[in-house]
Amino acid sequence: MMKIKSKIMKRMMVSTLGVCLLMLLSIGTYAQSKDEMKKLVAEMNQEMIGMLKAGRIEAMGKFYNSDAVSLPNYRAMEKGYKLILNNNLGRQKGGYRIIEGEKTTTKLIISEEMLVDIGQYTLMFNFPGLKEPRVDSGKYLNVWKKDKEGNWRIIAETWNANKSPNAPATGKSQLKPGSSGSNIQGNPGAGSEPKPAMDTKDGKK
Repeated sequence: MMKIKSKIMKRMMVSTLGVCLLMLLSIGTYAQSKDEMKKLVAEMNQEMIGMLKAGRIEAMGKFYNSDAVSLPNYRAMEKGYKLILNNNLGRQKGGYRIIEGEKTTTKLIISEEMLVDIGQYTLMFNFPGLKEPRVDSGKYLNVWKKDKEGNWRIIAETWNANKSPNAPATGKSQLKPGSSGSNIQGNPGAGSEPKPAMDTKDGKK
């Protein structure tokens, strides 16, 4: 009887150790995957801000789903990438320029086919009528989804400024041209830019 109990206990111990080992391996794999995803998001964000600074608005389409929805600061909702692109090109045509930007991810929610990037941004921009470039700081949220080819694309985005455009200035920003940056989604500078040349509900002039 004692021998049978001893064998049962040994089997239970072996099974328990096996489960613990699998749990440790899965935790290690998840941690590595999470670190890799953080790196990937940072790289995608940096590439996007580089495109914006270079004025390559059309090139940013590689990062957007065709049905993407944008909830921009101080503007109406934009449904579909065609409208998002159309309005971004309209602002560019009106003289809106992104000089520099940086973004800090504060939280990353990851699943197999979806990820949510939440963070803070600082953006330096310029447009006709300004005596000098302005700086806008705020928070953002980007929702990414993996497509059938395995590429990550934005399906929803939003951002808004920390301060009203009518609030008094409280000192100069530390952001300077030439600093490293990441994805700041065409922020209109807290609503102070001129009316875009193309900013419609259906993406047409």
